[in-house]
Amino acid sequence: MTKDITTIKRRELGYELRRIRKRAGYLATNMASILNLGEPAISRVENGTRKLQDGRIALYLARAKATTEEFDRLVALDRHPDNGYQVRPHPAGVPDTLPAITLLDAESTSYSTYDAVDIPRHLQIEPYIHIAIGKHGYSPGPALDAAVRARLTGNPSSTQKPGPFIFYVSESALLATLENPVTACEQLVHLILLSSLPRCRIHLVPAGAPVADLGTGFTLYRHEDHPPVVHHQLPTASLFFEREHDIAYYQRQLEQLAELSLDQRETREWLSRTQAEIERSLVQVQPIAPSRRSSGTAART
Repeated sequence: MTKDITTIKRRELGYELRRIRKRAGYLATNMASILNLGEPAISRVENGTRKLQDGRIALYLARAKATTEEFDRLVALDRHPDNGYQVRPHPAGVPDTLPAITLLDAESTSYSTYDAVDIPRHLQIEPYIHIAIGKHGYSPGPALDAAVRARLTGNPSSTQKPGPFIFYVSESALLATLENPVTACEQLVHLILLSSLPRCRIHLVPAGAPVADLGTGFTLYRHEDHPPVVHHQLPTASLFFEREHDIAYYQRQLEQLAELSLDQRETREWLSRTQAEIERSLVQVQPIAPSRRSSGTAART
């Protein structure tokens, strides 16, 4: 049986329609009756495998009590060309709350990711996230806290998908964390623990490796029932590619990274060795408190 063809635009739109319908307390049967459609049709729309006729999206949103912002955004999305190239603006350095990202992180059966500047966002611990997002001008407060929470939900240790989840981690990005040795030590421990998960494969990309200059990070998402999607993250926007020649380009980059990177065992040894070195340095710089005896002696002298 031939599978229905879908795209990230349709999947994103369906994801948002389902979310808004459920928030309104409607079942799919209720919406089918309102729109004079069969329930299977509503299911296919919300799964991204069917496009509603012109005007039906607006009716759907109006009946599901969408907000003005949701109405305008999703009607505009419905009208946007479905050409395998999508752009989504987001707050500086924070793509995590984009519906497309939430969808891809939650539903993809596997993915491969690389970031030349930072540790891949799926692997970041909370203190590191504060530092990484803070570089984009965020001050401590509710906005930064919300961004941190959104990023933490993408941690691969919380997913039960089959994987594999492959991460190419830049040595330069890891060494940059040494400016804050406590955070660096905690982050390395986290990477060591994640590297022990069967579905989580972490590979170190040595500093100076001749990797193509991709600017910022990218992730190639895969799903058994949908075509692959590449998310390329820019500072204030995310690009989503589905065209075959784009997918092929990023697949070649991943193949090059696989050739240049340390294998899983070598990476784990590097992480453990570096973490141990940082931990020793932290112990050495800790001030030694005087004993009660020596203090008393000094006081009597």
